[in-house]
Amino acid sequence: MPKPKGTCGATKMKVMAVITHNHESGQESYGYDIWQQLKSHFYVYMNDNDIRNVYHHLNDLCGLGYIIKADETEECPKCYYDLTPQGRELRHRFEGFIDIIKSKTDQVLTPSQMRGVG
Repeated sequence: MPKPKGTCGATKMKVMAVITHNHESGQESYGYDIWQQLKSHFYVYMNDNDIRNVYHHLNDLCGLGYIIKADETEECPKCYYDLTPQGRELRHRFEGFIDIIKSKTDQVLTPSQMRGVG
């Protein structure tokens, strides 16, 4: 049974966790990057066609007032996303997903570590 429109399930919380983690790491969040991180950290949306689902979630979150989209410009052709104050108030709901991202980010090995050098 589909969720009622306007609800925030686990996937939307994961999207908000990615945006928050990027913001706290000094990185921008844009749709393609969010999709890549969902794939690598949470193993969701593994097929190339699934990227459209990420944009649906981003649009829903914008409509709910939890994130804001910085429109693309001539200088920057990408749309960036950030949490609104209302979205930050939900951090308790996606804090666990931020922890997963951080733990997986900490596990990333450099090429020299993979070869056993370092």
